[in-house]
Amino acid sequence: MISSSTTAFDILVVGYGPSGATFANLMARRGLRVAVVDQASGIYDKPRAITADQEAMRVFQECGLAEQIAATTSPHPGTDFVGIEGQVIKRFYPAPPPHLLAWEPTWMFVQPELEATLRRGLEARAGVEVFLGHAFEGCEQVGDEVVARCRRLADGADIRLSGRYLVGADGGRSAVRRQMAAGIEDLAFDEWWMVVDAWLRGPVDLPARCVQYCRPSRPGTYIVGPDDLRRWEIKLLPGETPEDFSTDEAVLAVLADFVDTASLELHRTAIYRFHALVAQSWRRGRMFLMGDAAHQMPPFLGQGLCAGIRDAFNLAWKIDGVERRGYASSLLDSYEVERKAHVRTVVSHAKAFGLIIGELDEQAARERDSRLGDELAAGTAVTVRQKFIPPLEDGFLGRLPDGRLAPGAGDLFVQPWVRDGVVGVGGHRRLDDLLPSGFLMVGSAPEAPAWLSAAHAARWQRIDGREVRVTRDDQPPRHAPGVLTVCERDGLVAQQLRALDATLLLVRPDRYVFAAVRTAGEFEDLLGQLEQGLFAPSNPSLARRAQAQAA
Repeated sequence: MISSSTTAFDILVVGYGPSGATFANLMARRGLRVAVVDQASGIYDKPRAITADQEAMRVFQECGLAEQIAATTSPHPGTDFVGIEGQVIKRFYPAPPPHLLAWEPTWMFVQPELEATLRRGLEARAGVEVFLGHAFEGCEQVGDEVVARCRRLADGADIRLSGRYLVGADGGRSAVRRQMAAGIEDLAFDEWWMVVDAWLRGPVDLPARCVQYCRPSRPGTYIVGPDDLRRWEIKLLPGETPEDFSTDEAVLAVLADFVDTASLELHRTAIYRFHALVAQSWRRGRMFLMGDAAHQMPPFLGQGLCAGIRDAFNLAWKIDGVERRGYASSLLDSYEVERKAHVRTVVSHAKAFGLIIGELDEQAARERDSRLGDELAAGTAVTVRQKFIPPLEDGFLGRLPDGRLAPGAGDLFVQPWVRDGVVGVGGHRRLDDLLPSGFLMVGSAPEAPAWLSAAHAARWQRIDGREVRVTRDDQPPRHAPGVLTVCERDGLVAQQLRALDATLLLVRPDRYVFAAVRTAGEFEDLLGQLEQGLFAPSNPSLARRAQAQAA
């Protein structure tokens, strides 16, 4: 059976996991027509991600779904790394309040529940069609669109879908990646681990925090999930194979090394090959990769899902800008430049922690315990998990005359709790809930700098930017035409500006700082860089950096 017509959309998304569903939500919320194709007929129920961070929740907030998602999550309790003798050798604890993005720094969740919320949010929007049980068979780029061939698994029907862009979010075995002939860079981590999710069905003596058991006899991880869900990740030892753990009895036998299993009910078990991989090319014309199709990392930093969510927001605002705001298509070159460098850094950290945990040589493990224990005792060890998540390192960011990144460029813009009414009246809200989706010019003084002129305002309007003033919470806001003025509770914006010795922050739509501004001359130069990057027909510098990363 052959479909004789092609259904047209703005965006085609192949893959309906968290990355694809998030990207589709971001695009649909901006009014673009979206089609999602997935080979599965429902949500995959095996254990996968269980940890995410504040930046991912901020993106879900942009989708309008954060409150629903947060309702079924729990705060991460922190992680202790335990050495051979049972001593704590390393700690990862969440950053203390006030929370810089107004959400828990790290939180625990059940992935099928999160995916269900993302799907409900998307499928309630106009201009969206979801094709479950459809296999992506290939595509071709014709002019300014991509035509995808899909096969409906129920009856073999050939379905044709066209879109201005196609995004492959179809996992580690990505068919879109094969279509793009995008090679894979192996970052040299390849281990088999068993993942066991279980429900507590009675009293069990378990730690209050998550634990990394760094013992050569059997490395493993214990994770405190939401409610009564607990997870163990257990490394397979040399000579063991996935087939050795094909029965519940075999799983419980090895799980007994970590916990009394008498009051546990096995929920889901899977054996995964933990990889550290990055696709060599993330773009081919109007086709893009994101999520596990673009990168895979060991789970020891809890950043696999978060990386895919960052991909989604990074690409979404740029495609939206090209399609609806008149930005140059060369802006899309910055997607791979920014995300690949960021992912490589995060993967390197996750890999390093995996090597710490999974050490099988006893002498090397004892030397590790001594070294890390000394660092912890001396106070030189980094114990806040968020410290290992870097800023953006390259891409569409403000630069100094010598080519170096401008101060603040690539940092995340904070999200304070704010109010926009008189003192003592009304409650506080998260700042992003009051903001438009474009560029921001943010200051903390009640009035704009004297050097901001009408000509500057016109150029800022062309960029589709908004001026925001965030002042102290103990004073009423001074409202001005065309300016969003709010008062912050915890002084986070003032603190970020002060740390950069800046008057203003120029903030991108994905809430990364383009640059901090200190003087009128800097503002003039940075505004020119924004205009050049957004409206110039080509950006040779970004194109060269993208080619260099792919090489």
